[in-house]
This record gives sequence, C-alpha cells and structure tokens, in this order.
Amino acid sequence: MSALHEIHGHSHGSTPTAHASRHLRVLLAIVVGPLIAATVVGLVLLWPNSVKVASNPNLQLVDGTVQSMDLVDCEGVVSDQKSCVDIAVKLSGARAAETVTYQHSIVSSTPIPEPGAKITLQRVALGGSKDNVQYSYFDHQRRSSMLLLGGAFVGVALLIGRRRGVRAVVALGFSLFVLIRFTLPAIVANESPIAVALVTSALIMLVALYMSHGFNARTTSAVIGTLFSLAITGALGVAFIGATSLTGFAGEDSLFLRANVPGLDFKGVLLAGMIVGALGVLDDVTVTQASAVWELHQANPTLGLHGLYRSAMRIGQDHIASTVNTLVLAYAGASLPLMLLFTQTGSDLGRIVTGEIVATEVVRTVVGSIGLMASVPITTFLTALLVSGERIALRASVDARVTDEPPNVDGIADALPGELPWKRWKTRRLNQRHQPPEQFWDDLWNE
Repeated sequence: MSALHEIHGHSHGSTPTAHASRHLRVLLAIVVGPLIAATVVGLVLLWPNSVKVASNPNLQLVDGTVQSMDLVDCEGVVSDQKSCVDIAVKLSGARAAETVTYQHSIVSSTPIPEPGAKITLQRVALGGSKDNVQYSYFDHQRRSSMLLLGGAFVGVALLIGRRRGVRAVVALGFSLFVLIRFTLPAIVANESPIAVALVTSALIMLVALYMSHGFNARTTSAVIGTLFSLAITGALGVAFIGATSLTGFAGEDSLFLRANVPGLDFKGVLLAGMIVGALGVLDDVTVTQASAVWELHQANPTLGLHGLYRSAMRIGQDHIASTVNTLVLAYAGASLPLMLLFTQTGSDLGRIVTGEIVATEVVRTVVGSIGLMASVPITTFLTALLVSGERIALRASVDARVTDEPPNVDGIADALPGELPWKRWKTRRLNQRHQPPEQFWDDLWNE
C-alpha cells in the first residue's frame, strides 16, 4: 500500500475522530490534561467530610390522604373570619393506623385540599412533649407525578437519541449526583462557593461532554471553548455583582440559610449559581459550534482558517439570536407572578428592575448571555484553528512522502480531496524549489 493511500485511510472515516492525527491528539491532551488534573485535585481538597443538617427533633413531616372536611368555628385565631375547616387526614408509612385532624383557615393563602388528595403534614411536638402534638398543612405530594414525568423524559431521550440518548441520560444522572453529593454539602460546609462552583463546572463539563459526545477532537474543542467562556462569565459576574451592590439576600430562602448556615458567603453563592447555571447553555452552544466547524471541514477539506470561521459563524449567529431570546423569556415566564405583584404596587419599571430581587436575576441573565455570546466566536475560532492546523499537517505529511516521480493521480485525489489535478500539483512542487519556505506555506494556506 502506498504512503498516499495510508494517509487517505487515516484522514477519512465515518466520524471526525478519523481526522485527528497523533500530533493533534497530543496537543489537545496537553491542553486538557492540566484541567483534568486540577479538577481532581480540587475535588479531593473540597470534598466535604460531613454534611451539617439543621434539624429540629420536635418537627417531622408525615404523608397522608385527605378523608373528609368539616366547616367549624376557628380556634385561637384573632381575625374577623370566624369559619375554618377541620380536615381529617389518614396517615401513611410508619403511622398508617392513625387519622389526625388539622384546622385550615378559609382566608389562608394556602389552598384547601380536596378529599382524596395526597398531602404532607408538618407534625410539631409542642414543648417537646410527645403527647401534645399539632399538625399543619405543609405541601401536596408530587412524587408519583414527578417520577412519571421523569420517566417520560428518559423514555423520549432513549427513543429519539438511541445510544447518544443513553449516554446523555447517564451524564445527566452524574451531574445531579455531583450537585447533590459534592456541590451543596461543600458550600454548606463553608468551603469557598466560587471554588466549589469552578470544580463542579469543570467536572460536569468534562464528564457530560465526553460521555455524551465521545472522546474525540470535536468534543475537546467544545471543552476548551466552554472553559474560556466560563472564565468570561465568572469575571463578569464578579465585576457586576460588585458594581450593582448585590448582597445575595434576594429572597426568603436566603434568610433561612443565614439563620441555619452561619458564615455563608452569600455573594459567593450568587456567583456560583451564575457559573453553574451558565454551564448548561454553554455546553449546547460550544458543542454545536465545534460540530459545525468539523462538518464544514469534512464537506470541504480545502477550507482554511478564515473560510471555516466565516461559515461556522453564520451558523453561530443564528444560534445566538434564538438562545439569548430563550434565556430572557424563560426568566420572564418564571418570574411572572413576581412581576405582576410589583406592577400592582404602582412602582415604575425602573424601580422594579433595579430592586434587588429582580436585579439579581437581570444580572444573572445578562452575564450568562454575554458569556454565551462570547462562546460562539471563541469556540469557532479555536476549533477552526485546530482543524486548519490539521489540514496543513496533512499536506506537509503528503509532501514529505511523495517523490519527484509522477505520482498516482488517483492517490493524490484521495489523499487531498478537492485538490487540483496533476499539472497544478507539479507546478506547486517546482515552485517550492525556487521560493522561500514561508511563501510556499502562505500560498498553501490561501488556496
């Protein structure tokens, strides 16, 4: 088998990984290797030895099913409203034999559950006495319907995504595991929220991307682009959290955490949320852009850096336009009740937007959107640079292996798809002998 056919067998395959030569794989390993090592070291250093859980031994949550309701006079309520509802609930689990009653005010903002509804009650031992127990409504049970929805999600992912869908679901499970077993306990243990967020993002990014899209140069291009974009997002987050004087105390959950987790860095938690939240969208954009560059290279291997970058950026610009709009609308939809509440208070738009509750989300959304937009040119350029370097390396390898004897024209066509026929090749070889090496490579680059 000729050298040209060997090169052809290496450079063409069913996947883009066939285009990644040994020198490119080594280069990518040099770039990604330190990131993997730093992530492992950070995980070991920040892994929480124990989780501090604020618990009240006199308070329990119990499940049950609503049996009946009776309209009664309210007890112990100082209000003009005299009517309440006694709700009988049959408990389940360890207390399955018990039926308890709790009183629900008609004017309460909490909806009255219908008979047959499965709810969760809060059981409080008053004064620490087991004989003096009071029950109150806590929430509806949603476990079954949530599991059904989750099962439908996994089923659709497997049905449509096939093997890639399986890998994506496994990667999602790993991401949730990292968040629950590492990220949240580490922050509660008063580790630096920013350091925890960086390790979390790097770990999820590496495992999720490689597991979902395979160990290849295309995925590594996306990993590098995501890393740079996360750095930009983090830097902007630090700058604008300070510039807008955000404190991190934007809701009742923050007040609860302040009471139960002393010393927690709330600004750090806010920034950590921005970084981790941006990761999910960045993965999508960077993988899309890296894939676009590799596909363009496969379709036309003669495209150089500038051609690949321009073509892929046209795809990226469409992606930016739709994704940024999606982010803004997603926040507006999630915060619609809050925005309606502010509207009813008669506050002007400026005060609504600059209030800390809304301003926190605005900063989070805008910072994430800027990082998202920056990821498109960054990932596109880095991937195009890698692919173009691969193209030059392939041609250099061909030039090093051929002789001055008239080559097999079919072999040249196979080795360099889309190149001009024998006469142009011969002219290029002759010109190479009479021009400086840098001029030859400039001409080759611009073809």
